[in-house]
Amino acid sequence: MKQQILTFSNFDDVTLQEQEFVLPEGCKQLQVSYSAISPGTELFCIREAIKSGSPVQPGYILAGTDESGQHYFLFPSLAESSACHCNIRAVGPDSLLLPLPPEITPETAGFLRFINIGMHAFNQLDKLPETVCVIGLGPVGNLAAQTARLLGCRVVGVDTSASRRKIAGECGIAAAVSPEQSAGYNKSFDMVIDTVAGSSSLASAAAMLKNGGECSIIGIIKEGDLKASEILREIWQRRLIFRSGWEMLNPVKKQPGDPRVSTEENLMRAMNWMKTGGYRLEPLLTGIIPAEITAIKAAYKKLKDQPDENMCFTIKWK
Repeated sequence: MKQQILTFSNFDDVTLQEQEFVLPEGCKQLQVSYSAISPGTELFCIREAIKSGSPVQPGYILAGTDESGQHYFLFPSLAESSACHCNIRAVGPDSLLLPLPPEITPETAGFLRFINIGMHAFNQLDKLPETVCVIGLGPVGNLAAQTARLLGCRVVGVDTSASRRKIAGECGIAAAVSPEQSAGYNKSFDMVIDTVAGSSSLASAAAMLKNGGECSIIGIIKEGDLKASEILREIWQRRLIFRSGWEMLNPVKKQPGDPRVSTEENLMRAMNWMKTGGYRLEPLLTGIIPAEITAIKAAYKKLKDQPDENMCFTIKWK
């Protein structure tokens, strides 16, 4: 049996690399039905691979079926968090497989991964915040804002893109403003979720937090000109907390004696909200494309060159 894995040497040199598929002992086999492109993380990884001159196999979000036809959502362990844009997949015992209920379609199941990222930000708090600001309204930020709304928080989203602010409104985020407008919210929020993690967004997060407020840094940290002394002075003077929001620092499965909320618990909660229509997902899915190189290259090009108009694509494998 041949396994096909999406492989990038650069944005123009894209192949479906073939190799013989052998199921390792102790693993479960999934026939992949859909894999979701994670725009921010994948584009970052491809750019870094281009710099190093090494091919990369991005992708860590998929849904698939076992031999019985049961559909699953895969949350891979860190060791298996790549090369998930493929037609067939081996899943190890450290990864998480969740059966999909009929109310959740496999083409939208990938949004569970984005939802989980924002949920972990709330898990680290001593109490639920009344006011939340989300910087960056791509798929992760939009769904983090929707989660805050479902939890009963007052939410404001910030994004440079008028198109993304409009989509946020369609998803139930009533207050979505530009970075320039966000200056009017200084010292207004108990919590800021920063999905951008650049110099300007981190400085804005500090400015918008109330004294004693907390920022969860979800985005991959970008290079920039923000001086450490500037942000540390704000933290020191106003008792601010800046904390990593990287989801993979949390347990995938619940461990005895570990008080932390697991990814599995988050995903089950997210599934319940999805089943009852709590999340508005349609505006976030730009398109479903076939597992064919021309269509895949075109989708990545749109995500790279026109991010305001293109939120997320899902690849259909069967």
